[in-house]
Amino acid sequence: MTGRTLVRMQPWRRLAALALMLPALLAGPAGAATPHPAVEDTELLALGDGEVGLLTLPQAPRPGRPAPVVLLLPDQDGAGPRSAVYGQRVLENGYAVLEAHFGAGAEDAEPPPPPMRLAILLAAVAADPRLDAARIAVIGLGEGARAALLGLGSLRPGEATVAGLALLYPGCDQALARAAGAVAANTTQRPQVLLLHGDEDAVNDTAACTAVAAGLPAQDRVRHRVLTGASYGWDAYGMVRPGGVALLPDPTQPGRRAWVQPDPGVTMVAADRVLGLVVTALGQP
Repeated sequence: MTGRTLVRMQPWRRLAALALMLPALLAGPAGAATPHPAVEDTELLALGDGEVGLLTLPQAPRPGRPAPVVLLLPDQDGAGPRSAVYGQRVLENGYAVLEAHFGAGAEDAEPPPPPMRLAILLAAVAADPRLDAARIAVIGLGEGARAALLGLGSLRPGEATVAGLALLYPGCDQALARAAGAVAANTTQRPQVLLLHGDEDAVNDTAACTAVAAGLPAQDRVRHRVLTGASYGWDAYGMVRPGGVALLPDPTQPGRRAWVQPDPGVTMVAADRVLGLVVTALGQP
């Protein structure tokens, strides 16, 4: 795949590696005061066609009641500390988390096309009695946010309804604005939406993101927020020393990269905003 170095390993080793990643997935930024979340259970969940996800349940789900669930679609660099900070925040507040690990379940596997990824996760939720298919929120980062919006517009009537959608620096452009229009045309989906990016993000121009937000349905349920001083991928704090910069894949153009200046403080602000969206959309667990 363009822009990444792939390490080849056997499928069973990939699955084992995902299970061993759990401590890192639940760790917040260095120095953060966020408590370590208590976990009832975590497991690799088959998503069909050799794909897997990491399902984590909160410590104290209500007896006899399925847990509301947050679906996590990571950026092109895959699951890790960047997406874990948002999963941790919602997990410690009582929501289940199902994070996609597309392309990790089989040797030389390619991930499914972005428009298909959300439907695959929703099917897994519908098949698991521990999860409440009527209370689903989605968090997408970068390419994962684009996949979430593309997938939402292509869902068929009768498929699961998404109550909340957090789009973090999705790469606002004309293609994404068209995807927003497809969601508006899909009358079965009227989620609470948070579109979040920074004012120093070259991949997410504020005017372009305003056009994306304007194309979404139910404008009273759409919040477009811009974080002052934030670049693309503000949560990539594990990649550089404090104050450093890095290059991440541009979700709008394969092979192109964008400069990022990670900031743990901005990341915590973003995590709080994402949690607010989840609570508003799903209610208390």
